[in-house]
Amino acid sequence: MQNPIWKFESDLTNRLLIWSILSILSGLYIWFATNEFGQGFGIQAVVWGFIDAAIAIVGARTAARRKSTADPMREALFIRKVLWINFGLDVLYILGGAWVLLNYADVFWRGTGWGIVLQGTFLFFFDLFHAIKIPVELK
Repeated sequence: MQNPIWKFESDLTNRLLIWSILSILSGLYIWFATNEFGQGFGIQAVVWGFIDAAIAIVGARTAARRKSTADPMREALFIRKVLWINFGLDVLYILGGAWVLLNYADVFWRGTGWGIVLQGTFLFFFDLFHAIKIPVELK
């Protein structure tokens, strides 16, 4: 029987990849179909989408390689640690977006700030959910 950590990792990377595709597609639309606010917001969605896609693809490939050799318990603890670190970084992203909002009045930069806040907030809840739900069976 397959250890649940491998399905969890597959689900995690697939969910992140879906979010990244949605971010890229919606970001491109918003970037090119709206005003300066939308351009700033859309650029953020596209850039974050490509970064998230890269993380998801590399994560999936790494997990596939490690599946045959890694101890599932160590893998689960490692993934949990990575998710909690990312969770902390997400707080910084949200604060960075808020900083942009507080320091730039230009419409483009307001869109940029809100784009950062949205991406950081999504990742905050994404990482929190997965860090809590990771299947770790302590012996």
